[in-house]
Amino acid sequence: MNRNIFSPKGTINQSFFILYYILLISIYIIGGVALLIIVYKNNFNSLYFMWPLLLLKLLILFNYKKRLLDISGNLPLSIVLGFLLTFDSEGLVACQLIKDPQVSMITFFAAALFILFVQPAIIAIIPPKEN
Repeated sequence: MNRNIFSPKGTINQSFFILYYILLISIYIIGGVALLIIVYKNNFNSLYFMWPLLLLKLLILFNYKKRLLDISGNLPLSIVLGFLLTFDSEGLVACQLIKDPQVSMITFFAAALFILFVQPAIIAIIPPKEN
């Protein structure tokens, strides 16, 4: 078991997954809002805003991959599923395609709650693969 959050190798157990997930998502949201304010006030290029957030998303990807590797024991499957679970929040933009603003808002928040809380909880409660 490799508990180093900066290493893409190894596996992590349920408690470290949740701990790292909460830490990384908190930094992602708070840092994203802070970077957005800084970029907006100083008229910086938006790439200054995106690179740190992309690096945080990669850490979240490694967190998912390690946990899924602990569950399945299959490296390619855990990489693909980790990628899908990490970058699925970008699909929330599709909620803007709904014509009714009230339905669009409800769909957005329901999907955001599912992505931020339900998915990681499901991944965390699945027991590890027995060796």
